[in-house]
Amino acid sequence: MMSKPPGSDHSQSVKKLGPFWLMPGITKINGLTYFVSAMLAVPMMAALSFLQPMMMKLVGVDRVIQGTLSGDLVFYQECVVLLLTPFIGALADKLDRRPLLMLGIALLGIGYAFYPFADSIFMMYAYRTIFAAGLALVATVISIINMDYVQDRSRGKWVALASMTQGLGIFALTQILRRLPAEFAKMGFSEALTAKYLFWGCTGICLFLFLIATFGLSRKKPAEAREREPLFSLVRLGLTAARENSRIALAYGCAFAARGDVLVVGTFGFLWTQQAAEDLGLGIAAGYQRGGIIFGVVQGSALIWAMMMGAILDKIDRVTGVIIAFSLSAVGYTVFGLVEDPFSSRIFIPAIILGMGESSTIIAGNALIGQSAPAPIRGTVLGSYALFGAFGILIATALGGRLFDLWMPGAPFVQMGIINSMILTAAIIVRIRTGRFLPVRIRDA
Repeated sequence: MMSKPPGSDHSQSVKKLGPFWLMPGITKINGLTYFVSAMLAVPMMAALSFLQPMMMKLVGVDRVIQGTLSGDLVFYQECVVLLLTPFIGALADKLDRRPLLMLGIALLGIGYAFYPFADSIFMMYAYRTIFAAGLALVATVISIINMDYVQDRSRGKWVALASMTQGLGIFALTQILRRLPAEFAKMGFSEALTAKYLFWGCTGICLFLFLIATFGLSRKKPAEAREREPLFSLVRLGLTAARENSRIALAYGCAFAARGDVLVVGTFGFLWTQQAAEDLGLGIAAGYQRGGIIFGVVQGSALIWAMMMGAILDKIDRVTGVIIAFSLSAVGYTVFGLVEDPFSSRIFIPAIILGMGESSTIIAGNALIGQSAPAPIRGTVLGSYALFGAFGILIATALGGRLFDLWMPGAPFVQMGIINSMILTAAIIVRIRTGRFLPVRIRDA
């Protein structure tokens, strides 16, 4: 049975949220709730990487393997994500998006609640399993909702604002982490108690996010969702789409690089500053303070640049936007990684370029996949998009952790500069071969 065209009845009328044209059936409350949910969800997916260096010190992990273990923990986490993601994307096409997102948020909160009780490397892996299942659900479903809610003609600015709100959330988180350990130390709290309070604070944020998602997100499945397709058929469709459309394949490559980018900054950035602080005879608080300053510069530049990049993407071919994004990212990561001392002022210019590149690759990749994914299998294609993002994290963290220990602390960033250069080359080839495609519009009837 064919669905009614947009605007065929009042309940399916097209609405606007500020400058954004929403999809039929999506309300302003749904749109606002998405932005708030994304602003809280993305920091909660990243916070564990920021807090991991603190847990490794408390558990007593030898410094010479901290980089490798940091990478291996994220590698294991992403293996779980890798196994679950394509099925979550397919389930999102068969079920409502909202319950899957709520389940994911609940699992993230449970993971944060238990993680500070880890007293061995084995227990860190065990609690990562719970967290990873939640991460797979939240990361996949939040990206699907992102594409469900907005028309293609507004997608560039929409994705840019979403990236800005997410970046604002991460920026706020890092600035809190920069200050709280020192404040708790002044109050006489032990490092173990400080860790518990920080992790449990994340659990509280997850609970608040759960309530927001429950009452504010749309309860309707998209009309195009394929309810009658077998689950494994939907998974195959996501991979087949890339073989048939080079722009979808390029978008998967963008996810591969962009998700690895974000995790590398969080996983190895704070570890780098913590070890540098130890070399200077300082403690955990000083390392987190410096890491927060650097990360604040990265996220600040990402926030300022995000809306500009979004506006650009709504006026040019999306693959051209990918070329701009990955040019910035390749330069930013490479130069940042070659800085020897994170306490040197020379790190700030590369950090600014890195931030611009980081936000640009995420926005450009999301805009490209949103434009290219066929509506009947949007959830499936977005699930595969997240799947390739998980692959990127596997490579970035497993290899990056070993390079951190065996070569230099900046090596994971240089590695990401090389990967971003490879995606840049692929984007140039796709742009030449496929020509120019501009954003399309859906008009109310």
